[in-house]
Amino acid sequence: MPRFNIPAEDAQGPLVVGIDIGSGGTRAAVYDVSGREVGKLQHKETHSFTSADDGTSTIDADQVVAEVRTALEAVLHGTDLPGQVLAIGVDTFASSLIAVDAAGRALTPCITYADTRCQHQVDALAEQLDVEQLHERTGARLHSSYTAPRIAWLREEHPEVFARTARFMALGEYIAAQLLGTPALGTASAAWSGMIDRRSGDYVPELLDAVGISEDMMGRSMDPSDAVPVSGTELAARFPQLEQAVWVPVVGDGLAANLGIGALGPGTWGISTATSGAIRQLLNTEIPTLPSGLWAYRVDQQRTLVGSAMSDCGRVLDWCRQQLGMPYEIETLDTQTLFAAPPSAGTPLMVPFLSGERGTKWRGGARAVMANISASTTWQDMLRGAMEGVALSFLRIADQMREAGGEPERIVLSGGMTGVVPAWLHLLSDALGAPIDHVAISRSTMRGAAVLALEQAAPEQAVAEAPVLRHVEPVAAHQDYYRERLERFEALADLA
Repeated sequence: MPRFNIPAEDAQGPLVVGIDIGSGGTRAAVYDVSGREVGKLQHKETHSFTSADDGTSTIDADQVVAEVRTALEAVLHGTDLPGQVLAIGVDTFASSLIAVDAAGRALTPCITYADTRCQHQVDALAEQLDVEQLHERTGARLHSSYTAPRIAWLREEHPEVFARTARFMALGEYIAAQLLGTPALGTASAAWSGMIDRRSGDYVPELLDAVGISEDMMGRSMDPSDAVPVSGTELAARFPQLEQAVWVPVVGDGLAANLGIGALGPGTWGISTATSGAIRQLLNTEIPTLPSGLWAYRVDQQRTLVGSAMSDCGRVLDWCRQQLGMPYEIETLDTQTLFAAPPSAGTPLMVPFLSGERGTKWRGGARAVMANISASTTWQDMLRGAMEGVALSFLRIADQMREAGGEPERIVLSGGMTGVVPAWLHLLSDALGAPIDHVAISRSTMRGAAVLALEQAAPEQAVAEAPVLRHVEPVAAHQDYYRERLERFEALADLA
């Protein structure tokens, strides 16, 4: 995918550094005031999660701190920068948790979003608390990805660790504590804990009581404007280029993904089509009643990130490659003809919950179902039906997004799956009944962290617009087909 960079000799200051910590590695890069990577000043340290059959999914937090140091060393050491670095933006995979002792040392590995060992505590909290009222207040569901059930799990399963814990930190907060001496927790990252009020930014007392902790054991949520000066810290001593910079409190990768592809304002939806999928929108207005299938994460005093996600997007395409007897190298197939063809009532209908349902009804035990298959059904028919099913999964979310924030003025989309089969955008555009701009920038989440840093370094400067690779318009005559399909999809999903 395009790097969207600028030669160092053409770059203009002020500069910022973007740091992105994902499931596959830690990246850092230098960006100029336009939001483009400067030359080749980027570096990645690879890593992977430790997982086990019991639902474990962790990574060593101190290893990630070391990776950040190494990545910064690679992009800053011995470099003649074409300007002054004024801010550092950081995003991490969302919903992480580390138990930390009074000396600031990690007592546990970083528990990632994929860790499901606290499912019993999810169920217990759901019986104890008003789940619907909690969703309306926090903008989050009770789920194994969130912080409260994980703290309850630590208290019940590892009481000796719980007793020694002075603070619970998100990964980016812990990194800031180690590098700056200040545990800078961004409001957007705190919101991903599922424990703060989406309107006030305060922790919800009922949740704190339910898991047996006090508010001072959680980090204070900090808006992006609450940036921490780097001057006088270990980081400045090691990297003099950062002496005048501020460290913007960490945010989750969902927000960074939207910012990175240009979904900056309330009129734009950002759609991600990777292994999982999501629709997200930054809203500046109050959402009086949050639709039941959406989450809403406070970003700062003005903005809220609203959206929902699905576990199975690109994973559905991978399943088709492996299970349908089709040629594995899908790039060699004429998917343009397959996906741009008019819809047919004979196409199989698939509810693609291979990994359970997240948005919109949050039924984790649901599984995939396919119907309308006959002896004459081909693998091409089933592939088309599977990808229509992914489009319908997005449509379910889109309907609730319109309920929360109205009709979008623009939809921008990125993701590896669409890069592999760009023709499937015909299905998605028809299902949503809206045009889509396919934007492809490599490392878009890291760019999003840099864009957030530029809000602090150059607030009056508009960043360059991400290039559009393809624009797809919907076929109005196809929308009735998808509406009828959605009714059947929902009926079939109830059986899944």
